[in-house]
Amino acid sequence: EAARRLRSLHFVPGGVQKFLDKALASRADALILDLEDSVSPADKPAARKEVARWLDTVDFGKKTVLVRINALDTPYWEEDLAATLRAARPDMYMVPKVSSRGDIDQVGSVISRLEGSVGRAVGSTGLLPLVTEVPQAPLRAQEIAAAPRVEAVTWGAEDLGAELGVRRRKDGEGNWLEIFQLCRSLTLLAAKAAKVQAIDTVYTDLKDLKGCRAEAERAADSGFDGKMTIHPDQIDIANAAFSPSSIEVEEARELLAAAEGQAGAFRWKGQMIDKPHLRQAQRALDLAAGLEPAEAPPSAAAPEWPDGPYHGKWLDELTEGLVIQHALTRTVTEADNVLFTTLSLNPARLHLDYESAKKTQFGKPLVNSMFTVALLVGVTVLETTHGTTIANLGFDEVVFPKPMFFGDTLRAETEVIKARPSKSDPTRGIVTFEHRGFNQNGDLVCRARRNALMRKRPESKL
Repeated sequence: EAARRLRSLHFVPGGVQKFLDKALASRADALILDLEDSVSPADKPAARKEVARWLDTVDFGKKTVLVRINALDTPYWEEDLAATLRAARPDMYMVPKVSSRGDIDQVGSVISRLEGSVGRAVGSTGLLPLVTEVPQAPLRAQEIAAAPRVEAVTWGAEDLGAELGVRRRKDGEGNWLEIFQLCRSLTLLAAKAAKVQAIDTVYTDLKDLKGCRAEAERAADSGFDGKMTIHPDQIDIANAAFSPSSIEVEEARELLAAAEGQAGAFRWKGQMIDKPHLRQAQRALDLAAGLEPAEAPPSAAAPEWPDGPYHGKWLDELTEGLVIQHALTRTVTEADNVLFTTLSLNPARLHLDYESAKKTQFGKPLVNSMFTVALLVGVTVLETTHGTTIANLGFDEVVFPKPMFFGDTLRAETEVIKARPSKSDPTRGIVTFEHRGFNQNGDLVCRARRNALMRKRPESKL
């Protein structure tokens, strides 16, 4: 019988209907109905009853259904089995805190008795043991994985960390500390030796989907077959990580086709190919068989960019002779001048060479005039063209009657010189603005006439 698809095994707190509904709507390969950690001791009878009802009435479709029972050192696990084993469901039980093969045999013995009582084939119920939750278990992982009924093994860091008294489980870069990486590797080796599936543990940072994706892909690269998930957003990530891509499938087909008729190792696309490469190619095809294309969920769509608010004036508001006093003012600094001048590759000594500037009629450096006009126009945008202009058409005239120096403060006013609607498009028109900039002494330091293509106020949609 082909192994079950276990790319994503999603936890559902026992008895919580809203979480079951979300899980059923997901693309998880398997659902783990949890009676252990997510259920308090006082709530276990009610949760057990509700999970039993789910198993009797819910259509799980093609999903594999597991029930996580309580640990064998609690008084709950036999009741968990007795209440939930049905003729058709669950497919498997997850057994926590397994310490040896004897634990598997003990659980298997109870299940065998229950299978007979519900009319289910004895031995048909699979097990998924957690093989690293107690310190004595990891070095026995291979014997646990090889036990009857075991279809997959997985590992966990939370309970083991508590047993060991660790201060943390991962380093600052998100990598497992050595003891946990050892347990992870032992789980993988045990699974492969027993020819069962290796399932990676949960990723606990629910908001870090990038980290979850990276960890799942590393697990897949290492040979794991799937990953447990605790948030719906992690499910598609796991499915994608543990599914061969379309490119990998195509390359596998090409490689196996190229291998036909080859008696031994051969050269293909610059590589030496032998039996291990062919086994990997066949595994990729086997994994892809019957699977819908699994793609990682797209990055969250960017929020729709707001249309407005606009502070500029529409064409029909810009009447000839209108003068606007602008609210924004700006003191020019030495840094402004140096940055603008160097960014524009202007080598003029008057702006950058203080010693040379001392010898001029000004006795000190001048603010770059191109910065002055850019600042003047920028200061005027909010009350003139912000959100209401289509394009800046150019300048008719720019003059600098007085220089600007470091520490000068610019204020601005704008006069509408001309305004005419477009002959070809009644929704727009051309406006000529005259922007005037003054320093703190009231001296005119810049005057610029520019033409802008402006929008007419849109008609109301109400």
